[in-house]
Amino acid sequence: MFLMQKATDLTASELAELLAYPTSAGPVVRATFVSTIDGAATVDGRSGVLGGDGDRHVFLLMRTLSDAVVVGARTALIENYKAPANDHAPIMVLASRSLDIPVDYLPVTHPRVLIATCTSAPADRRRRLIDAGATLIDCGDVDLDPRRLLDELGTRGLRRIDLEGGPRLFASFVAAGAVDELILTTSPTLGLGDAPRIAHGATLPLPDQDLPLPDRLPYPMSLVRQFGDDDGYLYSLWSRHSRAD
Repeated sequence: MFLMQKATDLTASELAELLAYPTSAGPVVRATFVSTIDGAATVDGRSGVLGGDGDRHVFLLMRTLSDAVVVGARTALIENYKAPANDHAPIMVLASRSLDIPVDYLPVTHPRVLIATCTSAPADRRRRLIDAGATLIDCGDVDLDPRRLLDELGTRGLRRIDLEGGPRLFASFVAAGAVDELILTTSPTLGLGDAPRIAHGATLPLPDQDLPLPDRLPYPMSLVRQFGDDDGYLYSLWSRHSRAD
């Protein structure tokens, strides 16, 4: 059992210390998501409507602690992501296999924005973005490979990675075994409908069911800490469980 702390009882520096990235020789990928109580990642196609002041604070704190924010280009467009505000903001990485990104979307040509794609992306769209001044990095052949993306970011000294979605990009990172931590905000509402979960698309093999818990789970995670707030939101930090040998 965990004693749940009240987020409003913590100072900003205390919260930053409790949610700091772990020390690691390699990259650490931390996904940041919000969902309803019944598991919906969006309402009316958007995740932003599920958040509150506390969720916004945690969301921005994760960016402050990160070297790079990785987000699907479609999610960035829907949620109206802005370019990094200054040189101290994390690098933004827009992930897109199709490169279906308008050249007049302002972050595209920002010097602190990278577009991660694959070599099979349409040549005309690739040329249009490059001609507009975008920086493209190939991280796979027919699809975007999360591990190759992390290698590319590592060569740039970017090791603390904040993965912000959407659900299909998150699922691809999980399927590649590339997610180390998750900060999940549970919004105090039910969503209904057919909205996706926070990880949606790619699948995982089911481990040997004769194994003990948690090793028989597809991608076991351990609860590190948990907070609540006066608005009814729940904030949980999860860390990937190391399987037994």
